[in-house]
Amino acid sequence: MNRAALQSIEQPMVHCVAGQDKVLRLSRTLMELCACCGQPGAMNDIVYFLSKPGALPRIPNLMLVARTSELDLTSPKLDDLLGALLIFEQNISGIGVGAFATNDRSGRSTLIAAAQDRSRVVALASRALLERGAHLILMSYRAGDSAGLDATSRPALLEVAEQGMEVARWAQRKRTIPGYLPLSATYDATLAKIGQRTRSNLRYYRRRAEADLGCVFVPQIEASREEVLRFNRQCMYSVPSAVAGWRYDSLKDLKEPVFMGMKDRDGQWLSMLGGRRYGHRSEILWQMNRSGHATSSLGTVMRSYCIEHEIAHGSRRLYIEGGTPHPIKFSFVPEELTDLVVMRHTITAKAMKMVAQRWIAPDNELSHMLEAKDLEWRPC
Repeated sequence: MNRAALQSIEQPMVHCVAGQDKVLRLSRTLMELCACCGQPGAMNDIVYFLSKPGALPRIPNLMLVARTSELDLTSPKLDDLLGALLIFEQNISGIGVGAFATNDRSGRSTLIAAAQDRSRVVALASRALLERGAHLILMSYRAGDSAGLDATSRPALLEVAEQGMEVARWAQRKRTIPGYLPLSATYDATLAKIGQRTRSNLRYYRRRAEADLGCVFVPQIEASREEVLRFNRQCMYSVPSAVAGWRYDSLKDLKEPVFMGMKDRDGQWLSMLGGRRYGHRSEILWQMNRSGHATSSLGTVMRSYCIEHEIAHGSRRLYIEGGTPHPIKFSFVPEELTDLVVMRHTITAKAMKMVAQRWIAPDNELSHMLEAKDLEWRPC
């Protein structure tokens, strides 16, 4: 029996579903898989992450790790699935270039599998990407166990080499990130668990904004796309109009969208916040604050209103997509994230590494891995 046939018997098979429309058709299956794997809500509102703008156009690839070689890719059975990995291939002029990266910095919507199977699913999916010609793979995920790519999962990743020849190398690291703010039954009880200085600022700047600016909280914004684009141009750290338009448009695709804000006494917008709810969890996806009010700390005021409002809706956790530099992060529950980089031994991979180091946003932790000097690189 040849090697390929032997592997098909001894280990699960990886099936790839590429393209936004095809992945979206599997939304319900993915949500059911999340519930079965103890990750409820991880793939809710997947359309948001599939359509999220990036530096380059990207093709979503859903790597389905199955217990069978015969899998219905339009309606797979849950019993046949071991796990799934959502990763994106960068493309130029509609052509994939072999550079793959995850699109969720929190790692919560990247990998779906039972905790004890996640390392194996990552290894198998990475191997499948290499076999499909990947030059560079960057991913962040929740390992769910303490092993990462340990001695038992490593061969599944490394067996891409023929006759002992190296084709790539890989490295991984673990890091702790601020996960979420735990919400108690009341606003005051929640603030009581937050650091004293942050707690005081949340109360102080809210009272000051109400007194000085006539600030009024708007729990449900009714605004046109044009109004949102106009406000974006008036904000600190405004984003390109295409991104602001996508933010507005994406709200209609969320199952339970959040769109709240603040106005001053003249009815002018001070802040807008977009987010989502799922289960007993709320997540801030983006926030815009009017410029010219640096001393009013509008971001802090908006968070104060948001926390109180989401508690009233029964939420018990507040996430901030992409993280936050605000001191409130020090009151978040810490969570562990695993970063993995796989590089093929090609000139193309080296060129991609140089491009990533130069052009990827400096706050992107995966790009930092390409520059790290203390990583232990292992041969593939």
